[in-house]
Amino acid sequence: MSSSDREFRPVRAVRSTGRLAGIAFAVVFLGLAGACTVRPVYMPVANSPKVYADLSAIAINGVADRVAQEVRNNLIVAFTGGRAPPPAIYTLSMTVDTSEERLGFERDDTAPAYQVTVSVRYELTEIASGRSIVRTIGRGVASYDRSNQNFANVRARLDAENRAALAAAEEIQLRLALELANKKAS
Repeated sequence: MSSSDREFRPVRAVRSTGRLAGIAFAVVFLGLAGACTVRPVYMPVANSPKVYADLSAIAINGVADRVAQEVRNNLIVAFTGGRAPPPAIYTLSMTVDTSEERLGFERDDTAPAYQVTVSVRYELTEIASGRSIVRTIGRGVASYDRSNQNFANVRARLDAENRAALAAAEEIQLRLALELANKKAS
């Protein structure tokens, strides 16, 4: 009997059975792992309906410049979801500072990178008592590259400022939601 006359069917059957078992194990494992969530045991849930109701009851004071207005608009949409807000329980006052710095230096200065930082000093005050709930600073950072075209540079900086304003607004929303959830829990 030569080696070409041998039959390899049992080996193929074992390989295909092992492959099917491996695929079945992977499907079961991914299904179980997808159902898992990690959450601190004693932390209040910051996305409960009560917290959303509290966030929508925040009146945001007016601001002076374009970047501050971007932060304010992002917060209004985040707090109310585009719906009409209920009567205000809290007021949020903020001042916004924008800075720009060069990140790296190229020999030929063809495409230097810049970073825009939006810093927001804000204070949440309860209207009824006048008591300050939280006072802190939120920051958003975004970078952009410059070219040798002036309009492209102006547009890139505006886009970076908008991205940094959105990042700052998201940080502020998270901090306020956590603070109001902690206030409800205590």
